[in-house]
Amino acid sequence: MDNPSQSRFCDQCGAALDAVCPSCGGPVRPEARFCGTCGKRLGEAAATETRVEPEARPARPPVSAPLAYRSPVVAYTPRHLADKILRSRSALEGERRQVTVLFADIAGFTTLAEKLDPEDVHRIVDRCFELITAEVHRFEGTINQYTGDGVMALFGAPIAHEDSPRRAAHAALAIQRALRGYDREVQAQGALPPQMRIGLHTGPVVVGKIGDDLRMDYTAVGDTTNLAARLQQSARPGSVVVSEATQTAIGGFFETLDLGEIAVKGRAPVRAFEVLRARARRSRLAAALERGLTPLVGRSREVGILLERFAEVKRGHGQVVSLAGDAGIGKSRLLLEFRQAVMEGDDHPTWLEGQSVSFGQSIPFLPLIEQLRLNFHIEEFDGEPEIIAKVEHGMRRMGELEAHIPYVRYLLSVDPGDRGILDMEAGARRRKCFEAIRALSLRGARLRPLVLVFEDLHWIDAGTEEYLASMVDAVASVPLMLILTFRVGYSPPVPARSFHTALTLHPLSEADAVTMAGHVLGAADLPSALRQALLEKAEGVPLFIEEVTKTLLDLGMLRREGDGYRVVEGVGALNVPDTIQGIIMARLDRLGEDGKRTVQLASVIGRQFLGRLLQRVAGLAERLTELLEELKDLEIIYELGLAPEPAYIFKHALIQDVAYQSLLKERRRELHRAVGMAIEEIYADRLAEHAEELAHHFQNGGDWQKAFTYLVRSGDRAKAAYANQTALDF
Repeated sequence: MDNPSQSRFCDQCGAALDAVCPSCGGPVRPEARFCGTCGKRLGEAAATETRVEPEARPARPPVSAPLAYRSPVVAYTPRHLADKILRSRSALEGERRQVTVLFADIAGFTTLAEKLDPEDVHRIVDRCFELITAEVHRFEGTINQYTGDGVMALFGAPIAHEDSPRRAAHAALAIQRALRGYDREVQAQGALPPQMRIGLHTGPVVVGKIGDDLRMDYTAVGDTTNLAARLQQSARPGSVVVSEATQTAIGGFFETLDLGEIAVKGRAPVRAFEVLRARARRSRLAAALERGLTPLVGRSREVGILLERFAEVKRGHGQVVSLAGDAGIGKSRLLLEFRQAVMEGDDHPTWLEGQSVSFGQSIPFLPLIEQLRLNFHIEEFDGEPEIIAKVEHGMRRMGELEAHIPYVRYLLSVDPGDRGILDMEAGARRRKCFEAIRALSLRGARLRPLVLVFEDLHWIDAGTEEYLASMVDAVASVPLMLILTFRVGYSPPVPARSFHTALTLHPLSEADAVTMAGHVLGAADLPSALRQALLEKAEGVPLFIEEVTKTLLDLGMLRREGDGYRVVEGVGALNVPDTIQGIIMARLDRLGEDGKRTVQLASVIGRQFLGRLLQRVAGLAERLTELLEELKDLEIIYELGLAPEPAYIFKHALIQDVAYQSLLKERRRELHRAVGMAIEEIYADRLAEHAEELAHHFQNGGDWQKAFTYLVRSGDRAKAAYANQTALDF
């Protein structure tokens, strides 16, 4: 018997039904927008696969009823999460899962209910639940139960994540931040602000059958759920308390306070911890350092020059250094070596980095804002009150900067504290912002030597470029070192000055190239055939040397023998790539279809990409984690940071370029559209922050209607920052 066309599961046996393209009959992924076989756009009927009503949440019991109850999550689970749950339903019948349970409860709910009108109580609690639900779903957790004055959520089921405890901790902190923001609104209405107590515990549960309406029945094994609830009850209002099991899983990623053993009703005392904040994300260079690096070869002259210029800086004579070179020549590696040298000892300078991105020319002040966030230790999930507090405390402690605080706050997109700044003419406000950043930098340099690094200026936005041009002459009289890196062909906004040093990195010599290859292989004696291949193929570019050597290993052209290597027979018959593009593509081809496709999809997203976004576009589910681990092991990508969620960066921009260029143009357009739509879904409530990114993808994807919308929004943002040429370009 045929099932209705809209069915996802057989109405006789419950088996999952495969979706097919209405044009060619080929199989399509549930979240696909276009058919992978014929390329046709899938119609609304094909695209809509779950009977989900995301707009309306289920009615909760009256707020006076504190008992938990079961409710279908279909009505308040976002569509993309509902799709994931339904697609994995066969794996969720009677399956044991390791999950992190989150219990959140309004402190003093009884008092609140007694003092306010029931309608006011309902409105306040309803808004609290909306904020909680949004943060839980943001980290792909699932609301399991609403109680009269609290929420129970699971991370790890029905959607499994290897980092579920970290997701739960991030969600808990985000809930507290969101509620602190809501406090002001409640207080303005004359009511006492609600405060949440949150408890987390990690342990096993058994997940029962999920029906077609997504009704979930979770049964805890042991006291997993019970302990989470008890920890929540012991937490002070506004805090997050976790068990020792959860602390073990998140300890390296969060700052916690050991509370010792606490009394828990109905059981022996347990050790608990309060989660204070997420640790700062690792920078790309710091991540590289942790992995271990090939010793720097052939750059002793350049390192020496940088150290000489820094010695001048410490004597109070500011310096500007521009570092130019082709992609893969080793600019970032040289900076890392220099940083290690100057950051040793107690008298090390303040080191702040800001990096431009490939579409960052349309994002005003991106590198400057990154440096400000580093300077004030602003975390990814700091809310507006935390950002304001950090800026004001930091600038007042430095002294002489009081007048500039509102403009720094404005640049960081928080309330400047002065309505007049918002009403200023854009050009005047821009000049004041420049003055504020410049004053902050100069004051900081006078207190302690300062190194400001601006990487990848060939992608710099017009506003930051203008700022750098205005900053150069102020450097000379203070202990400040300004380092600018860019590819050959870009002209930095630096006039000819005696305190400006221009360095251009050139390919390594033959001897240095062989030495570097020996470091990669861990062998000093290299066969002559390998030496010849390096000279012919690598051309002295460090990236080329590294990739040629690894490719020879990957392809089995080299074989380890004792303390050295030998080239296997038949090496001449194998086609060693002639260019870096060939080298990289040869490595990508060896990844297998899924691995290569993953790299190509990631290249469309950008040099840096979130694992969650890639997963949405690739649709590889559990396989993606394995593929990303493989790509990390092969050093095609690096993991950039784990807070707030897994993020990655191509080891070199050239790897991204080659992977991107290998795609057919129509396929690129299709993928850009898919990435744009995925960003719209993931950041549905924060689209303004991603306008430039969305404009980039929809423009390259040929979706002109959406591209026009986001280009206009991007132009408005650029105009507000007085980036007039950028606004006109949009």
